[in-house]
Amino acid sequence: MDWRQNRPLTGVLYLLETAQAEGVDTTTCLIGSAISSAALQQRNAQIEAWQELAVIRNLIEHAGRPGLGFVAGQRYHLTSLGLLGFTMLASRTLGEAFATFSRFQLLALTLCPARIETERRGTWLLFDASVLPQDARAFVIERGLAGCLGVACELLQRPIEPLAVEMTSGAPADLVALQRDFPYPVQFDGTRNGILFAHADLQLNLPQAHISAHSEGEQLCERLCLEISHSLVKAPTARLVQQVLIRDSASLLSGREVAQRLGLSERTLHRRLASEGHGFQQLNEQIKQRLAERLLSDSRLDLNSIAQRLGYAEAASFSRAFSRWTGYAPGQWKRQGPA
Repeated sequence: MDWRQNRPLTGVLYLLETAQAEGVDTTTCLIGSAISSAALQQRNAQIEAWQELAVIRNLIEHAGRPGLGFVAGQRYHLTSLGLLGFTMLASRTLGEAFATFSRFQLLALTLCPARIETERRGTWLLFDASVLPQDARAFVIERGLAGCLGVACELLQRPIEPLAVEMTSGAPADLVALQRDFPYPVQFDGTRNGILFAHADLQLNLPQAHISAHSEGEQLCERLCLEISHSLVKAPTARLVQQVLIRDSASLLSGREVAQRLGLSERTLHRRLASEGHGFQQLNEQIKQRLAERLLSDSRLDLNSIAQRLGYAEAASFSRAFSRWTGYAPGQWKRQGPA
C-alpha cells in the first residue's frame, strides 16, 4: 500500500459524518491528519491515504465500538465513486461491474487491495487486510464490506443476499447490536475478508447497462489511474505537458500540438522544458509506456485495441514502439510480467 497515494476527500467527509453521529467533533477527528478545516470546504480537494488513516484512528479512539466501520460504509454510494461509479453503472452485469471495480482500485476509495476469486459456489470479492495496521484493520474491512454491498444493491436496484460474508477478526460480544448496523450474517474468525456472491446474481443484467458508455468510462478511468499512479514531475511546464499527454493519451500528439493546447509556441515549449531539464519526447514516451503497461497488465483488450487506445493506427506500430521502450515485445512482456 502506498500511503502517499492521492485520493479524494470523500472518505474523510463520510468519516466526519459518522463521527458527528457518534458525538465526536471534527477537530478531534482531524488531529495529526494535516487536514485543515478550510480544506474540507474545497471542491475536488485531494489528500493522501495516510491522512485518511489518521482520521480513522482518531474516530476509533474516541468512538470505537464493534460495527462502526459498517455504519461508515453505508454512507458510500455509486455517486461516491465518481467516474468509476458511472462506469460500473453502465456495465452489462453485476460481475462486470465488480471486475471494473477491481481493475480500477485506485479510484475505488478503498484503503486496501481488493481482488476477485471464483470458486464452485460463486465469486468472492476479497480485501487484503495485510497492508493495514492492526488497530484500524477491522474498521476498514467493515467499511469496505458494507460499501460494496450497498453499491451492489444500487446497481441491481433491489436488495441482494450474499452467500457469505466473512471476516478474519473475532466476533464482538454484542452480536445483536451489530446486526442493527449490518443486517447480513457475518462469519467471524474466518480465513479471509470478503463477500461471496452467487454466480446467478453476478450474471444478472444491470438496468442501466450501456456498452459504449462503459467502454468510454473505462478509457477515462485508465487515464485517471495513470495520472494518479504516474509521479508527475514538479517542474511546472513539464507537469502541464504530462497532464495534456495523459488527458489525450488516445492521440499521438506532436510537440506543436501540445504547445498549442498550452497556448505556447513550439519553440517556447521546448525551451522551457530544456530549462527544466526535460525533453518532450522523453515525457511523451514515459506516459505512453506507463499506460501501455497498465493496459497489458490489467485489461482484457487485444493488441489492436490497446494500440488504438494509445493512438496507433495498427498493432505493428505499437509493438515496435513498445519494444523500443522496454526491450520486449508486448506479448513477451505480458507473459513475464512487469519487472
